[in-house]
Order: sequence, then structure tokens, then C-alpha cells
Amino acid sequence: MKLLLLIVHLQLADTLPPADQLHQALGTFLDRQLEAQLAEFDASKKGNWLHYLPSVGIGYTPIAKGGSDGSFRFNNEPRPTVSFSLSQVLIARHRQRDVRAKRESIAANAALEREKAHGDLDRLLHRHALLLLELETMRRVLDIDRQFFLLIQADYDEAKISPQQFLPRQKALLEAELGVMRKEMEVGNLEGEILSFVHPQ
Repeated sequence: MKLLLLIVHLQLADTLPPADQLHQALGTFLDRQLEAQLAEFDASKKGNWLHYLPSVGIGYTPIAKGGSDGSFRFNNEPRPTVSFSLSQVLIARHRQRDVRAKRESIAANAALEREKAHGDLDRLLHRHALLLLELETMRRVLDIDRQFFLLIQADYDEAKISPQQFLPRQKALLEAELGVMRKEMEVGNLEGEILSFVHPQ
């Protein structure tokens, strides 16, 4: 029964959203990150259709022209030329395969990063749960120390114990309170780290 009450108290003390919501938020961020990477990659590959265009240039192709007197002469004026080869198509298709493979590689790497990120989040949440348990235990011990100190304070007020006996107990209580405050700060810092992890800027 005490363990159940402790778990309920820990859940109430936990200021983080539930683990499934944190994983969902992380997944949403990773989805958007992948979409941005693919969009950037696709934008860099626009214009691949240009590889299918024929080559245009200027050539000197002699053309025989007959004269009015029955003679022939060759005209060597430059003329536009158009050439197209099968190798252009093969090279363009090879580029397309490379582009598809690279796109699939980006998606595969993103899947591995997603798995790693969710594992890292689980480890952070496990550490957070342990810190909360440690903090709750420290608070319970501190409550006992405070009750015990009240008894010592009463003895001191009635001059039943000397200052040499009282002051070390007072110092110990203050150190215990400081320890709880430091643990609370540690929990708060970890919660900030978790929230930054699932909602990176």
C-alpha cells in the first residue's frame, strides 16, 4: 500500500507530459525533419530532364550547290547542328537510379536516427523516474529529520542540551534541506533537457 501511495505521489509530482505524448512529439519533429531533408534533396535534383535534350552546336558541313552554268561549288558556311545519342539516355537513366538510391538512403538513415532518438528518450525518461524516486525518498527523510529537530529544539529551548549539542543538529537539518533543493534543481534541469530533446529549436 505504501508503494502504491508513493507511485501515485510521484505521478502527481511529475511535471512532464506522459511518455507516449513525448514520443509522439519527438516522432512529429523527426517526420518534419525528414520531409525537409527530402524536399531539399528533391530541389537540388530539379532539371534532370535537361540531360535528355539533344546537343546543339555549330558545324561546318559542306553543301554542294549547282551554278547556272552547270558547275558545282561547295558552301562551307557554319550551320546549326543537332545531335542526340543513346549514351545520353543511358547516362540520364543511370543518374535517375542514383537519385532514387540516394533518396532511399536518406529515408533509411532517418529511420535509424528515429530508432536511436526514441531509445535516447527512453533512457532520459528512465533517469527522470529514478531521480523522482530519489527526490521523494529525500523529502520523506527530511520530514522525519524536521520532526526530530523539533524535539531537539524543544530540549534546547528548555536548556536540556547545550549549544554544542544543538548546533550540529541544526546544521545537519539545513544541509538536508539544501540537498533536497539541489535534487529538485537536478530534476528540473533534466525535465528541461527532455523537453528540449523532443522539441529542438
